[in-house]
Amino acid sequence: MVGPVSTEKYTKDSEHYLMQHHHISDETGFRLSFCELKVFGSGILMLYHMITGKELTINDLWQKNGIRETDIIEVKGQISSVIFEHQEQELPHNPYDQEVRELDSIRHGDVEMLNRSLAETYRGEVGQLAKNQVRQAKNIAICVIALASRAAISGGMIPEEAFSMVDGYIMKIEDMNNAVKIDSMMRQAEYEFAECVAEIHKNQQKNELVERTKNYIYQNLHSDIVIGEIGQKIGVNTSYLSDLFHKVEGTTIQQYIRKEKIRLAENMLRYSDYEVKEIASYLSFCSQSYFGNIFRQQTGMTPARYRKKYGKWKEQK
Repeated sequence: MVGPVSTEKYTKDSEHYLMQHHHISDETGFRLSFCELKVFGSGILMLYHMITGKELTINDLWQKNGIRETDIIEVKGQISSVIFEHQEQELPHNPYDQEVRELDSIRHGDVEMLNRSLAETYRGEVGQLAKNQVRQAKNIAICVIALASRAAISGGMIPEEAFSMVDGYIMKIEDMNNAVKIDSMMRQAEYEFAECVAEIHKNQQKNELVERTKNYIYQNLHSDIVIGEIGQKIGVNTSYLSDLFHKVEGTTIQQYIRKEKIRLAENMLRYSDYEVKEIASYLSFCSQSYFGNIFRQQTGMTPARYRKKYGKWKEQK
């Protein structure tokens, strides 16, 4: 037995339940340890290998400890039931070709095409993914936003940026309790993905090495990025990469890194409660004053003034 450990982040309620259920006194100072599920699984696999000398994959572990044969039988029964109901009611799902046009419009960055595809009328309806109306809307939104992000990546969007947008939108949707507003937020995500791709197509000629460089930069904005390390990471000569990046993007790698760091800083100043010095430290600027100088050069105002003008509290007034 390994534990006790929680693979869900700590909450007072979960800890209180555990202490009551196992009759643990407050005087013990008990605090439940947290470990991400993937990390916990890797630890179990290592322990299993040390004890038995045998190897298992993480998928083997979940298969042996997750679903049962009865679960699979129940799912197959549910699928049969859904098929029967749709045949009985003569009501098909929403047409696949409409979905293809919707995703193609995002892939091509074509906002007008997206408008037309969403305005199409057709016989059929989206599948039932939950019994509760709000949960149904959330589940549909999660599916649509995930598919939209993959279409945007296929259209040239940096994967890490697309994934981050997905996380942000879905976390926001999870906090919403109105099906109409959830649907509106879902469509907003689709339009934003299409607009991002349109901007990419307008401003640049795609190059695989440049895209890999930009993705690396995006993943490491919180670090002190060394240009030579980028070349090593993607397997090309640093001088060649610098020249190629400048030719395709019209700016140096160092200038691009600063621009992206400041762009992230703008978002943090708008939507987070982090202090300016914390943002400077998070983005690996050598000092708050240096961060302020670079920020002012790019935006025309100091970080404090930017937050005062655009911060989230302005929207709440």
